[in-house]
Amino acid sequence: MRHGLVLPNWEAGSEVSRLVEAGVAAEESGWDGVFLADHLIFPPPPEIGARSTADEHWPMPDPWVTLSGIATRTSRIKLGTWITPVARRQPWQMARDLATLDRMSGGRVILGVGLGRRPDYEQFGQQWDLKDIASMTDEALDLIARLWSGDRVTHVGEHYQLQDVSLLPTPLQRPRIPVVVGGIWPRKPALRRGAKWDGIMTHFPADGVFPSDGDPPERHSTEMVDYYTSLTDQPGEIFLPANPEGASSEWADLAEGLGATWLYTAKHDGSWTLDLDVIRRGPASG
Repeated sequence: MRHGLVLPNWEAGSEVSRLVEAGVAAEESGWDGVFLADHLIFPPPPEIGARSTADEHWPMPDPWVTLSGIATRTSRIKLGTWITPVARRQPWQMARDLATLDRMSGGRVILGVGLGRRPDYEQFGQQWDLKDIASMTDEALDLIARLWSGDRVTHVGEHYQLQDVSLLPTPLQRPRIPVVVGGIWPRKPALRRGAKWDGIMTHFPADGVFPSDGDPPERHSTEMVDYYTSLTDQPGEIFLPANPEGASSEWADLAEGLGATWLYTAKHDGSWTLDLDVIRRGPASG
């Protein structure tokens, strides 16, 4: 299993270089991947789907630009998002940006995708309609994959239209950049989408990010992974938390037995932090 570190964009404030330094420290300390959130509005609302009512919004550096900075200072560590709301961005621009970063980084990009949160749509004039956003996401992902091929693409869809265009250069990774799908268990559409693409990075109650609902993380993770693997003969990446709330001492063995390919740490010492000393302790400290 590989070990991923979710960096809190908002902790950097306006000093974006702190995130780059954290990514460099992560590579030097044995982490295998760094992942950044992709929000426009932060802090998020207390309930997913609500409008943001925060008195003050915090700085939220763009993840892909920041990951480009990390790419120039590292050589091994994977670079990704948790997660990019695809429907919020133009698919052709995403295809171009990520292909460029994949070339720049030597083929280290992972595209974490999902539907996102209501404030990042509504408060910028875009309708929050989950059915429509899911439809846009599926069409956009198919279109991005076609554009990554380097072939000329004509597309007339429900949401997007392209006429005889090709985007070069292509990503370095072949057949394309891995697409890993995020969501929140027990909602199942994200897992079905993940089975079509390259894996899942799904949150669940008591995973260390979302609060417990009283059931142990072993139950949620087992049910979630069993459902996902029932949908495909070739499971892709499976991200599970390194230190879920209330997990037994055998958690790592359970995760490996479920087929986890990544253990991710989203909080260190029980809190979000960009403390380089903590990051430099390496994955075992998460």
